[in-house]
Amino acid sequence: MMKDIKYDTNAIIEIKDLKKSFGTNVVLNDFTLNVKEGDNVVVIGKSGSGKSVLIKCIIGLMTPNSGTIKLFGEDVSKLSRQALDKVRAKVGFLFQSNALYDSMTIRENLEFPLRRHWIQNTKEKMKDLVIEALTNVGLTDTINMKPSELSGGMRKRIALARTLILKPKIILYDEPTSGLDPVTGKEISTLIVEIQKKYKTTSIIISHDLSCAKITANKIVILMNGKCYASGTFEELKMVNDIKVKQFFD
Repeated sequence: MMKDIKYDTNAIIEIKDLKKSFGTNVVLNDFTLNVKEGDNVVVIGKSGSGKSVLIKCIIGLMTPNSGTIKLFGEDVSKLSRQALDKVRAKVGFLFQSNALYDSMTIRENLEFPLRRHWIQNTKEKMKDLVIEALTNVGLTDTINMKPSELSGGMRKRIALARTLILKPKIILYDEPTSGLDPVTGKEISTLIVEIQKKYKTTSIIISHDLSCAKITANKIVILMNGKCYASGTFEELKMVNDIKVKQFFD
C-alpha cells in the first residue's frame, strides 16, 4: 500500500483519521486528506468506495463516527449551530443531481441561498449577485426560465451559478460531469477551472470521470479501502506501477 498523505496544519481543509461506517460496513477508515488554499483536489475511487460519503461528511450532511474535519482551521464538530452556519456560508456544494427547484424560475433558484443564509442583502444587491452568477456560467438569458426548460448541461451550469452566488472560499463538487455527454462534460470541467482561477477557490471534486480529473486537478487522490491510498498529479499517478493505481488509468 502506498503512503498516506501527511497531516498538514497549514491546509484550508484538514481531514484526519476520519471513520464512517453503516453497521458493519466500514466506508471510511482513518481517511486523512489535506487541501491547501487554491488547490483543486479530485478524489477518485470505485463505485461504493465512499467518495460521496466523504464529501457529505465534510459539509456536515453526514456525521462521521470519529476523526477530525477542520475548515478554515475550525473543527466543525465543535462549532455552535450559528458558528457552523457562518462556516457553511463560505462553502459551496454542487450536488450531483443539481438540486434545483422545478417550481421556481432560475432567478428564484439563485435567490434562494441569499434568503436562507445569515448574510443580509438588499433587493438591488441580490439582483446584481444573480446577474453576476449567471454571467459567470454564460446563461444570463435563462433568468426567467424554469429548470425543466433547460438541457442537462445548462442545469449543471445553473447549479454551479447558485453555488457561486455566496462567493464561497471552498467548493465541493459531487460528480459534476455525471450524466453529461463527453463534450458537455469537458465544458463543465473547463468552467470549474475558470471559476477557480477567477475567484481563487479551493475545491474537492468527487469524480469517476478521468477526463474531468485530468482537466481540473492539480492533485488526484485515490480512495480505496476507506483510506487515501495514493495521491499525485494525473501524470504522476499514470506512471505508477502499482496495479491498484494503474486500474484507474488503463
